[in-house]
Amino acid sequence: MNIGIIVITHGKFAEELVNTAFSICGTKDAVESISVVSEITLESLCESIKHKIDQMNTQYVVILLDMLGGTPCNASLMVCKQYDDKIHIISGVNLYMLITAITLRQQVGSIEEFVSKLISAGKNSIADVKEKFIKKLKSNS
Repeated sequence: MNIGIIVITHGKFAEELVNTAFSICGTKDAVESISVVSEITLESLCESIKHKIDQMNTQYVVILLDMLGGTPCNASLMVCKQYDDKIHIISGVNLYMLITAITLRQQVGSIEEFVSKLISAGKNSIADVKEKFIKKLKSNS
């Protein structure tokens, strides 16, 4: 599927998350970031989002946000009204979710499947690592 990805977060997190994903997966087309710094207005953020969407020229755009209900979320919701079903918005972005988005977008049959798999990937990458691996190590010894 032809899916663009925009990561929007508070501070420089979006930019660094995309750069880190590119260092792992290689640079990819139609993956952008928008960093929301304190000087940006809601109106200028909405314009930046629209500009990135229009530049991508993809069938769909999935916006990955750092948190539900923040400025990136509010701006994304305002913009998505203008694009009907083209835009999908997911909160709680992490590196595993972004790498999954980058690598999976050519392998899914529908945008709904893509969104569902991204949400699952993000959730599944959150764990009590010590608890998970210490139990596993103890059971293997």
